[in-house]
Amino acid sequence: MKVLPLGVYAVRVQTHEGEYGAVANVGYRPTVDGRALRFEVHLFDFAGDLYGQELTVAFLHKIRDEMRFGSLEELKAQIARDAQAARAALSPA
Repeated sequence: MKVLPLGVYAVRVQTHEGEYGAVANVGYRPTVDGRALRFEVHLFDFAGDLYGQELTVAFLHKIRDEMRFGSLEELKAQIARDAQAARAALSPA
């Protein structure tokens, strides 16, 4: 069995409403003492509710490995940088 490496990725997500660029995290959320493996995706330029719906996620570029941050403020700042890096990775050349 192959397992996706933990970290943050630029992804494309297919929904029933269309395709969206996104940033995804695969990991344990060490900054908040997470214990369970999580897969979280933030779609860019989307407003709506996708809970309970099936999505297709295409992993296109790894941005960074999973990290532990010293504070929630540091984590929030890194999330903003990750989103910016994902948008750049997804934009046409």
